[in-house]
This record gives sequence, C-alpha cells and structure tokens, in this order.
Amino acid sequence: MKIKRFDCSLVTRLVLFGLMLIGISAVLRYHFLIGFLEKEQAQVAADQQSIIASYLAQDIGYRVQERVRYLERLALHLPAARLEDGSAMQAWLREHQELQPLFAQGMFVANVNGQILVDYPTLNGRRALSLADYPDFKRVLQGATVICPPLLSPATGRPIMAVLTPVREADGRVVGILGGSTELTAAGFLDHLQRAQLGPTGSFLLISPEQRMIVASSDEALVYTRLPAAGQDLLMDQALQGFRGNGVGLAANGVNEIKAFASVPGTSWLVAATLPLAAALPTVERTRALIARGGLIQAAMVVLAYLWFFRPLRRAAALADRMTRGELPLSPLPVDRRDEVGQLTMAFNGLLARLKLHQAELQHQAHHDVLTGLPNRMMLAERMQAALTHACRERNGVGLLFLDLDGFKPINDTLGHKAGDQVLQEITRRLRQVARHGDTLARVGGDEFVLLVTDLRLPFEQGAQALAEKCIKTVSEPIYLDQRQYRLGVSVGIAVCDGSCDADSLLQAADQAMYAAKANGRGCYVIAPARAASHNPAISAPAETAGTTHPEGSAHS
Repeated sequence: MKIKRFDCSLVTRLVLFGLMLIGISAVLRYHFLIGFLEKEQAQVAADQQSIIASYLAQDIGYRVQERVRYLERLALHLPAARLEDGSAMQAWLREHQELQPLFAQGMFVANVNGQILVDYPTLNGRRALSLADYPDFKRVLQGATVICPPLLSPATGRPIMAVLTPVREADGRVVGILGGSTELTAAGFLDHLQRAQLGPTGSFLLISPEQRMIVASSDEALVYTRLPAAGQDLLMDQALQGFRGNGVGLAANGVNEIKAFASVPGTSWLVAATLPLAAALPTVERTRALIARGGLIQAAMVVLAYLWFFRPLRRAAALADRMTRGELPLSPLPVDRRDEVGQLTMAFNGLLARLKLHQAELQHQAHHDVLTGLPNRMMLAERMQAALTHACRERNGVGLLFLDLDGFKPINDTLGHKAGDQVLQEITRRLRQVARHGDTLARVGGDEFVLLVTDLRLPFEQGAQALAEKCIKTVSEPIYLDQRQYRLGVSVGIAVCDGSCDADSLLQAADQAMYAAKANGRGCYVIAPARAASHNPAISAPAETAGTTHPEGSAHS
C-alpha cells in the first residue's frame, strides 16, 4: 500500500527530527570542538613539560659536572707522596672541603684496592666500605672519572651520589682514588627538585635507568623507590630504553598522564615530568560537562518523541500481547494512522487472517506422521480412547494390532534412508488396503505400525486374527528397489478387549504380544491373553493363541 500524504510518513517525521538533532550537534561541535581542544591543549602541556624537563636536566647536569670537574682538579693537585700519611691527607681534605663544600658528605681517599684510607668529615661506616664493590671501579683504575650509582648512605640512611676520580703519579700511573659524596637532596644540589611543582598533582622525577630507581623527586615519598615493573607503564618503559620527548600514556596507577623525558648531560640519568591528563585539560573537562548536559537534554527529547510517534505501535503491541496470553480473542487490531505504524498494523491483521487459514493444516501436521501421512501416537491415543468408550456403550469389541516389520533394517542400512522411506511408504499403501472403513492405521515408530480395529463381534479374536493374516500376506509380497526384489515380513501382536480396559494397557499388551511373535520366529502373529489387556500391561504368561503364518521368507533378496 502506498502512503499518499507526505506528512503521514513516520520516516518523514524521524528524518526531520534527526536533521534537527544533527543541526544542534553540528553547532555544538563547531563551537566547542572537544577533540581539537583536547589534542591542542594536551600538546601545549606536553611541550611545556618538555621544556621544563630539559631545563631541569640541564641544571642537574651542570651541578653534577661542577662536582666532577672540581674533584678532577683536586686530584691533579693532590700530592701522591702524602697518600700514606693519614694526618696530612685529612688536613688536606679538610682544607679543600671547608674552602668549597660542593660535596655535602665530604671527600675521601682510597688506595688502588678500593680500601678507604682517610675521609673528611669522618662518617660512621664509610671507611668500612670497599670501592671495589662498585661496578665501574675498574674504570677508575684505568683513568676514568666515574659517577657511581645512587645508594643509601651507611651514616644517614639517605640516598647519596658518589664521584670517584683517579690520583696519578708524575708518570701517569694510578696510585690512589679521590672521591666525594653528597646527599641527593642536599642544599645546593638537588634540593630545588623537591621544591619544584608542576600544577597541583604533577611531579618531577630524576631516574637512574640502570637501577630502575627514582633518584630524586618533587614527591618526597618517591625518593629512592623503584619504578613499576616492566609493562605497567609503557611510556616509562620506552623512556628507559632511550626514548626522549613527550607523550600521553597510562600510568601504573591507571591514570592517563602526560609525560616528558630529557637526558641529564654527563650522566646516564633522565628527568621525567608527569602530569595527569585531566589536570592539564581543565577547559576541556568543563566543556565536556557542558556537552554532557546538552546530551541529556537531547536524550529527553528523543524519549518524548518516541512516546509520541510510537504510541499507536505500543498500543497495538499491548493488544497483540493480550491476545497471545488468551486474555482477548484473536481479532484485527485498530489502525489509527496511515503511516508505517499503520502499515505494520494492517500487515499484522493480514498475518492473523493467514494464521487462521493455516490453523487446520497445523492441526493436521501435529497429529499425523510426516513421511506416511498416517496418524501419529497422539491421534492414535485419542482414537483409542474414543473407540473404548464406543465399545462400552455398544457392547462390542476393540482390537489392536501392533505390527513390526521384519527385515527392514538391513534394507535401510544397505540402500540408505531414502530407500527405507520408499519402503515405508509402500508398506503404508498396502496396509491401508487391508484396513477397514472406520479402522485407524497409525505409525508409532521407525518401522512400527498400529492398526486399531473397532466394532468387533464375538469372538473378538477371530476378526483381529483375520486382519493380522491379511497384513502378513500383503507385507510379504515382493518390493522392487533399484531393479532388485526384496521381501519383508511382519510380526504382529494382537490385543482385544470389550471396552473395559484402558488404552495404555491395550497398547502395551499388543506390544508385548508383538515381541512374543518375534520370539516365535517372526512373520507370524500372537494374540495376547485377555487378562493382559484388561488388567496387566505386561504379558507374564504364554500367549493364548498364536498364528504361525510364515510367508516365503523375511528380508530375503
């Protein structure tokens, strides 16, 4: 059906409403540009951090190199002949330490074995240290000045940095070592790093990559602590592997941070400036909150539009649901509009009409076997109950023939299920010819059939026996498949009663009689004892009457 009026179309309404929302969203994007602001502000903040980190790295490098150069100059003027004179060496160290105290913990002299001979000022535990334990001690003996990795001072328990430089004879031979140590947070060294602030939540870190150690920090709690394990802070891992610059990454605490890294000249250290992304983008956060409020307003508009536009659809759905639950009779739904909802309602009404037309067909399918078209167990049970009721009223007999094909399985297994289906359809055709008008032939299993016989006259067994013989004879006739001849047989169990028995007992008695026929050699019938059909569903005594009709054979090709 075509919609004649343009304004009746639900699509038109939704498109117009969508265009309105798109227009509003476009204005918001144009004015606020969240993505652009976030990217630009993050880049500006990252560049600022890089500048600050580079400045701090240069400053720290200058302070470290100042101490290195000072120690190297002192080593050039240290009289090598006085190395064995402890008093003279201590006086020499005191003189230069008091003159220019660049090393807050003073200086010391050691021999080529790494044993500290004299220090000034004297600190508890320092002379017990062996410089030979330092990884770069051999480099000092080879003539290099070494900045030792930070360690905890045995005297104060605070992190310190030590510098070692060789003392040479006139011929250039290394005869001793001059060293100096200072606390990392000592005044005039790295104390300014602790005072530096990067916003309310940012921080600066001085890192030793070899040790994965935070040497100094603006956050005192982080001083001389280890970095998170590899994989927890990917950007920090890249910096430890040589990356210098800035970027945004997820920190070990799960917070997105802007990080900038710069190398400290003359050392293997690096400076890291970190700032949470949210703290660097306050304007973006405020803008985001504003847009969120706008989104809530848009959501409310969408809900109101849904309630208005789809009210007929919800009403139709409610009526259909009540019909489904049986609260209302099946009837066409009212059509309120001529738009898509109206079309859907009319389509539902058409479907409802078709369902009524197909109800009889579905009822038939629910009570009949698909392959043979015979009644199934459900319909057989209904007709058995009706037959027993009729027999009680008319005082006649009811018979049940339970037929199981002999030799069907080899054909089905050898030639396939398609050939087996053809055999079942042919057997069905033959048994239909045997059944009388008013009898019911049903298929209750793969190759099992039941023939319900009504209006039997005394003796009941005689009429049922005659039908059983006809069934055995017609089934035993040759069947031709793929130009070959096959023969089947059938074992028949017979149960009869005068209507006083129940359907289940009658069916089970016939079933047990059929198994007795199988045991008697197949291709025959067995009549169940009358008491088995009337009272006991299981046959516990020999059959009262047995027919031994044997066709030419069963299942011979």
